[in-house]
Amino acid sequence: MIRALRRIWLPTLPKLDQYLLSLLVPGFVFGVTVFTTLALTIGTIFDLVRQIADAQLPLTILLQLIGYQLPTVLVLVFPMAVLLAVVGAMSQLSEEGEWIALRSVGICLRRVLIPVVVFALFVSGLTLALNEIAVPIAKFESQKLMRELLQQERTLGSGTDIFYPEYDRHGEVRRLYYGHRFDGSRIQGITVLDFSQPQLTQVISAESAEWNVRQRRWLLSQGVTYLISHTGVSRNLLQFDQQEIRLPRPAQSQPLRPTDVDELSITQARRALQRLDPDREPELVRALEVHLAQSYAQPFLAVVFALLGAGLGLSPSQRRGRQGFGISVAVVFAQYVLTFFLSALGKMGTLSPLVAAWLPHGIGFAVAIALLWRANRS
Repeated sequence: MIRALRRIWLPTLPKLDQYLLSLLVPGFVFGVTVFTTLALTIGTIFDLVRQIADAQLPLTILLQLIGYQLPTVLVLVFPMAVLLAVVGAMSQLSEEGEWIALRSVGICLRRVLIPVVVFALFVSGLTLALNEIAVPIAKFESQKLMRELLQQERTLGSGTDIFYPEYDRHGEVRRLYYGHRFDGSRIQGITVLDFSQPQLTQVISAESAEWNVRQRRWLLSQGVTYLISHTGVSRNLLQFDQQEIRLPRPAQSQPLRPTDVDELSITQARRALQRLDPDREPELVRALEVHLAQSYAQPFLAVVFALLGAGLGLSPSQRRGRQGFGISVAVVFAQYVLTFFLSALGKMGTLSPLVAAWLPHGIGFAVAIALLWRANRS
């Protein structure tokens, strides 16, 4: 991939920019791989494996759910990977004497930072695009799949004489499901009463029904279907060896809560703010305003981390190359703790949404400028 990039567009760049990007891109790819693996393993895979194991679902479903979690993880990982890449690249310049050589031929720190900042801005744009396009879709599909896969197990449970009503959007019974025995994935002796057609009841009776995970339907075996009119007359008797039926879930609209706003994209948060009355729901409005300000600020964290990484990598006090990963983790931890703390103050009304969202960036930027000033004077 890196060779392809060099052939396509790197030859059009100055030699210095080509060299710096050749140091940044591999470090960035490495950082994305490492941090994504850690984030998925610690924060996602263990919980998903437990839920999948409890529901006795195949491994393909686990992989699909992990894929849905990937855009959300990448939004958090990209700035961290930029920090790791810049620390590694600048450390190599410093440790191998290249930084001194560049300064000896009149190349200043500002010139070295140009490709670094441009690279960080590119990652910021990619982060914003993922957060607005891919993340909402992935979250919706993930929640939908988990609800459809696990709701069946939670609703029916396992045992004998299982009875389950399905309601329409008006709260009226649409279908009744009865099973003689259910082991978590297969029902023995199932009967379905369908009242969805006016003046007509459809009855489906089968020896067994098995849940089809991929198609999200019940596969009925060895059964019979017939219709009963409101006068009690039976007609249209139909026997079958196998038949599929869908078991839909009625959509339930739940009010938005302050704890739910972090799941919204910028567009969704703006629409929610337009519908709310600040006098009637001040807590929810504050939470949305803070989340909206943070959504605008978060992509630019890559630029702050890039400047911090440059300052740390060029620091003359000690060799940073071998410590790059540890430094990156420490900086990321401090940044996110500060962001969480100030976000809480913003939602409480102690700080304005803009201050709560951009103050961590301002502090990181000030520290980065101090480190770069020190590196430039050494």
